[in-house]
Amino acid sequence: MKKTYQYLSLSLLLCAGMYGCLKPESPKNNKTSLEDLAANEEVAGYLKSFQGRGALTDGSSPTPATQSVTKFRYPDDLSLELVLSEPQITQPVDISFDHRGRLWVVQYNQYPFPKGVKVTGVDNHLRFNFDKVPLPPPDGAKGADKITMFEDTDGDGRFDKSTDVITGLNITTSVALGRGKIWVLSPPYLLAYPDPDGDGLPNGKPSVHLEGFGLQDTHAVANSLCWGPDGWLYGGQGSTALANINSSVSKNVAFKGQAIWRYHPESQIFEIYAEGGGNTFNIEMDSKGRVYSGNNNDDRGPNFKQGAYYPKSLGKHGPHTNPYVFGNLENMALTGEPKRFTHALIKYEGGALPTRYQEKMIAINPLLRYVQMVDFVPTGSTFANIDREKILETEDKWFRPVAIKAGPDGAVYISDWYDSRLSHVDPRDTWDKMSGRIYKIRSGNKPAVTPGFDLSKYSNDELIKLLSHSNKWYRQQALRQFADRKDRSVVSRLLPLLQSGEAQTALEALWAIHLSGGLTDNLLLSTLKHKDPFVRLWAVKLSGDQKKVSPAVSEGLRQLATSESHPEVRSQLACTAKRLPAQDALPIVKNLVIYHDDAADPDMPLLLWWAIESKAATDHQLILDFFKDQKVWDQKTVKEALLKRIMQRYVMAGEPADFAACTRLLEMAPSKEHAGLLLTGLEEGLRGRKITDLPADLVRTLQPYLAESSGGSLAFEVRQGKQEAVDQALKIIANPAESLSARLTYIRLMGELNQPGAVPVFLSVVLSGKSTGAIQQAALQSLQRYDQPGIGVKIASAYPDQLRADPDVRLAALSLFASRPSWAHQMMNDIVATKKIHKEDVPDQIVRRLLLLNEKGIQADVEKLWPQVKLSSSAEINEQIVKAEKALQSGTGTVAHGKVVFTNLCSSCHKLYNEGGNIGPDLTGYDRGNIKELLLNIADPNAFIREGYVNYHLVTTDGRTITGNILSQNNRSVTIKPFGEDPLSIGVEQIKEMTPQKTSVMPERLLEGISDQQLRDLFTFITQQKKE
Repeated sequence: MKKTYQYLSLSLLLCAGMYGCLKPESPKNNKTSLEDLAANEEVAGYLKSFQGRGALTDGSSPTPATQSVTKFRYPDDLSLELVLSEPQITQPVDISFDHRGRLWVVQYNQYPFPKGVKVTGVDNHLRFNFDKVPLPPPDGAKGADKITMFEDTDGDGRFDKSTDVITGLNITTSVALGRGKIWVLSPPYLLAYPDPDGDGLPNGKPSVHLEGFGLQDTHAVANSLCWGPDGWLYGGQGSTALANINSSVSKNVAFKGQAIWRYHPESQIFEIYAEGGGNTFNIEMDSKGRVYSGNNNDDRGPNFKQGAYYPKSLGKHGPHTNPYVFGNLENMALTGEPKRFTHALIKYEGGALPTRYQEKMIAINPLLRYVQMVDFVPTGSTFANIDREKILETEDKWFRPVAIKAGPDGAVYISDWYDSRLSHVDPRDTWDKMSGRIYKIRSGNKPAVTPGFDLSKYSNDELIKLLSHSNKWYRQQALRQFADRKDRSVVSRLLPLLQSGEAQTALEALWAIHLSGGLTDNLLLSTLKHKDPFVRLWAVKLSGDQKKVSPAVSEGLRQLATSESHPEVRSQLACTAKRLPAQDALPIVKNLVIYHDDAADPDMPLLLWWAIESKAATDHQLILDFFKDQKVWDQKTVKEALLKRIMQRYVMAGEPADFAACTRLLEMAPSKEHAGLLLTGLEEGLRGRKITDLPADLVRTLQPYLAESSGGSLAFEVRQGKQEAVDQALKIIANPAESLSARLTYIRLMGELNQPGAVPVFLSVVLSGKSTGAIQQAALQSLQRYDQPGIGVKIASAYPDQLRADPDVRLAALSLFASRPSWAHQMMNDIVATKKIHKEDVPDQIVRRLLLLNEKGIQADVEKLWPQVKLSSSAEINEQIVKAEKALQSGTGTVAHGKVVFTNLCSSCHKLYNEGGNIGPDLTGYDRGNIKELLLNIADPNAFIREGYVNYHLVTTDGRTITGNILSQNNRSVTIKPFGEDPLSIGVEQIKEMTPQKTSVMPERLLEGISDQQLRDLFTFITQQKKE
C-alpha cells in the first residue's frame, strides 16, 4: 500500500516566505527519561549520577530561522539561503538528492535511545548494553525517526511539497535509492523497501539485507549510505559501536569501532572496505572514485585506500581485525589550525560555484560553528590538506552543521542539527527535538535553480550525455541509472567514450560499462593500458572485486606493476594484490618493489606489507619464493618495511610452518644487514614472551647471525631460558664498564621475563650508589616483575638517603611501591610509622594507583593521608566552577602573565600552539572560547577522558598492577606505557584483567593553588585565538 502525499495549504506556503514550506503539524518532542530507560537500580543510579560534559544544553533559546540566517558571514562571491527549517524538519542527520532532484531528509528524532529497549549495562564512555535487539519494521517498536522527501514542483528553486515516505523508524541514519528499492540504514539492520516504479514511495514491507550493526552508541552507529561508482552500497560506522554482520552470503563479519564498509546488492556480499579513522559519520566520493570521510580529531580526515588500516584508539575502540597490521596509514596531513572537528566534508565538483571553489574540500565544523575551505595537495599516492579560509561563520551557538551534500543545482546544502547541545556525553535526553534547518550555499551572482527532471525516464543516449556533465552529481546519478537497468546493449555506445574520450568521461564510461554488465576480460586488459591513470586505476580495482582473475588479467596486472608511473595506480595495485590469491598477488607486489622506489610514499610501504601479510598464513612456500630473487632483498622498501614485519608476523603466529619459514628466510638472507633486519623482527615478535620451545633448525640457523648482532644472540638465548645466557646478561647489568644501552637492554628484558636471579642484581645496581639515574629507573621498573616482599623492604630502607634526591628515580621507586599490595603496605608503614617517606613526595597518580590495589587497610590510609585524591562530589565541583566564574568576571588578565601560569600549571601535559607536553590532549584544536566547558574540564577532569588518553589498569596473574596508556595490543602481548616509565610488553597469558580507568591522569583541584588574578591571566592566555 503506497503512502499518500501530504500537500501544503496555500496559506502555509505564503507564510514560509523565502525559505520554503511548513507543515501544519509540529513534531512531537520525543524524550526518554532515565527512569524509563534503566533496567535495574544499578544502571539507574549510574546514569543519574553521571556528570555530563562537553557542549551541553545551556538554557539559551533558539533564534528564529529567518533571523538566524541573516547572522552568517560568508565571502562576497557566495550567497546563503535558508531552504527548510522547523517545524518542517527536526534533527536532520542526513540529506541526499534522488534522480528527480528531490531532497531526502532523515530526521533522527528517536536519538539517542532506541524505542522499546532497556539499558542493562553501561560503561564510562556511555556505551550501552540493551535487554534485547529491536526487531526490524514493521514488527519492532515504532520509533520517532522518519524519512521525508521534499520536492520543487514548479522549478522556482524552493521546495513546495513534502511527503513523509517512511515513519515509525527506530534509530535510522541514512537512505539511498536504487535497484528498485529504498535502502534504509536502521541499525542493527540494512533494510530495502520495494519501490519498483521509482516514485520514492514504498510498495510493501522491507526486507532485511544486513543485520548486526551495533547500537552501543547511537552517535557512532552505522551511517552514510551511498552508491559507489562500482555498484556497491558504501557505509560507515563510528568509533564506539561494534558490528557482527550477516547477510544471506556473508557470515559473522565482525569488527570493532570505526570503519568504511560496503555491500553488493546483487551478490549480497558484505565486506570491510577500510578500518580505522575518526568517529566516522560521513562518506564522500570524488570524481575519481576516491573515498574520504571527515574526522572528530584536529585534522580533516583520511583518504581511504581499499583494505587499509587507519588510526584508532586501541584501548577504547578495540584492535583492528588483523593482529598483524603492524602500523597504520595516517590521515591526510594538515597545514592550518588544528581545530576540532570537521566531521563531514565534500570535495566540491559541482561546477556552479565560482572557480576558486572547484575541487576544494568544503568541511563542516559543528563544534566551532563554521564551514572551512581546504586544498588537496598531492603527496605521493595520497594527499595533504591546506586550510584556506572559512566560507561560512556565525556567532549563533545553536548552529550545528552535521551533514553536507552538493545538489543537482551545483549548490552546497548543509544540514543543521540546530541545538545548543552537541555533546553525546550525557545520558539525559536534553536534546532540543523541535529544531533543525537546511541551508544552501550558492554562487553570489546568480540563483541556483534547476528545471524539473526525472533521470529514470532518460534514454540511454541521454544518460550517456550526462557522463560529460560539469556537475559530478549528474554523472553519479547517471551511473546509478545504468546500474539499475543493467542494459548490455548500451556498451557499444560507451566504448568510444572509454577508448578516446576526455579523461573524466572515459572513466565515467568505464564505470557505466561495468555497471551495465559489459566489462569483459579483453576490455579489462585493454583498459589496463589506457592513457588516463585513473582509468587504469579503476581497471585494477574492478579486476579485484571477485577476488580472482583470469590468467590473462593476472599477467596484465603483473606487467602494469612493472611500468606504472602514477603513484595512486601503484597503490591500488597493492590494494588489489591483497584481495587476490597468492599466485596472482605476489608477482604484482614483487614488480612493484623491484621497479619502483616507493619507500618514501606515505602509504605504499604498508600497503605492500598488507598484501604480503594476507598470504602469510596460507601460502608459506609462495612467500618464500617471493624472497628467492636477490633483487627483492636489495630494495629499500623491502629493507625498511617488509623484512622485519614478515619475521615478526611468523614468530607471533608460532605454528611449525611459521617457524620453518623463519628458518628459511634467515638461510636466504644475502647479508648480515638483511639478517639483522630479520632478527629485529624476530625480537619484536618475541616481546613479552619467554621462548623455550623454538625448533632446533631455527635455533641452529640463528646462531651465526645472532653472534654478530650486538648482543642479539645473548638476548635470544635469555628468552630461551638458557642459564649461561642469563648469567652473562646479569654480569653485563652489574658491570658499570659495560655500555649504557647494553645494560638497559638486558634490564628491560629481565623485566619482561621471569628470572628471579635478576632480583639481587637489580637491587645491587639500585642501591650501590654508583649507577646512573637511568639504570636505577630501569632496574626499579623491572623489579616490579618479581613478587618478593623483601624488595619493598630494601627499597624503602634506601629511599630517604639514596633514591629520594633524583626526582625521576624517586618516581620510579614510588611506582614500584604502588605495583603490589605487600610493597604498598611497606610504603604506608614508612609514611605513617617510621616517617622515612614523606607523604608530600607521592604524586596524585601514584596515590590513585594505591587505591586500585583494593586493599582495605591501604585505602583507609590513603583517604586519611591524601584527602585531595578523593573524587570531588558534584557539589564540590560546582562550587569550584562558581568561584572561578566569579573570579573571571571580576577583572581582566594579560596574555603574557597567563603564559607563565600555563607553563607552570599545564604545559608539562598539554600543548598549546605547539608548545608543551604530550601526556594530555593538544588544546589548540578545542573550543577554547567556551569558558564553562574549560572550567568543567579543569574542575572535573574525570567527567570525560578524550579517546587516546584513557588509562588502563592491568593486573597480572602474580598480583602485579600496572596503570598506563595502551600503545599496542595483539593476540600475543599488550604494550603499555605507565606514567613516567618506559613502555612495557606483557604477554597475554600473564594478564588476569585489563580495565579502563574512570579517573584521568590530570589531578583535580588544580585551581585551588592559584590566585584569582592568575586564573584570569591563565584564561586570557588559553582563550586567545591566535598565538601572540
